[in-house]
Amino acid sequence: MTYADQIGAAAFQRLTADFFDHRYQDRGMKKWQGYFLSDHTAALKKQAAAEALLQDQTALPQQSEAEIRRVLAAAFASGQSVIVQLRHLTPEGRLAAPLGGKVAGYTDWDEVGIAGVQVSIADIRHSELVPFPRR
Repeated sequence: MTYADQIGAAAFQRLTADFFDHRYQDRGMKKWQGYFLSDHTAALKKQAAAEALLQDQTALPQQSEAEIRRVLAAAFASGQSVIVQLRHLTPEGRLAAPLGGKVAGYTDWDEVGIAGVQVSIADIRHSELVPFPRR
C-alpha cells in the first residue's frame, strides 16, 4: 500500500503540490555546472586545435593514381606509415586535415584502410611515406 493510498489521492496531490511550491528549492544547473564545464572546455580546445590545423592546410601536388597506388603498396609491404591528403573539402571550402597511419589493407571496392578508416583510392590526391625513425 502506498502513501497516496493511505491518505487518499486528493490529499496526496495537495501534499505534493505544497511541497514543490513552498519547500523544495531546485538548484538547477548549479549542481552539474562543474561536471559540464570541464568536458565543455576540453571539447572546445579540441575543436579549436582541429580548426587551426585545417586553416594551415595547403594543397599538395596532385599525384597520378599509379603513383598513389605505388606509395600505398610500398607502405603496406614495409609496414611504414603513410600520410594522405584527400580531395574532399570541408563545408567552409578548405582542404580536410590529412589522414595518417598504417595501411591495413585493401577492399574489393578499390578502397584502402588507413588507421581504421576506409578511403577510396580515387578520393586521394596526394600520398607520401612517413620515414622510419632513425636510431
